[in-house]
Amino acid sequence: MSDYTPEDIVKYSLSGDGARAKEAIQGVLANKVMDSLETKKAVVAQAMFNGVSDNAMGDPKPEIADPTPRTEPEVPETGATEA
Repeated sequence: MSDYTPEDIVKYSLSGDGARAKEAIQGVLANKVMDSLETKKAVVAQAMFNGVSDNAMGDPKPEIADPTPRTEPEVPETGATEA
């Protein structure tokens, strides 16, 4: 991983060095992603090896509302004739 900081992004942007600014942005984002993955990995491992329920992992299952009953369109009875 790179050792870029948000200050490096600003510094390279102000100096007009677009390539280095882009590299710094990617480095900072990569560090944040890796930190988040490491945190999530620890939570999953904790849940897996300690028998914690699924809801303890932070993503509760969504509640599903009851669907509304279907209403069938009225179909005229066959065989009835109007005079």
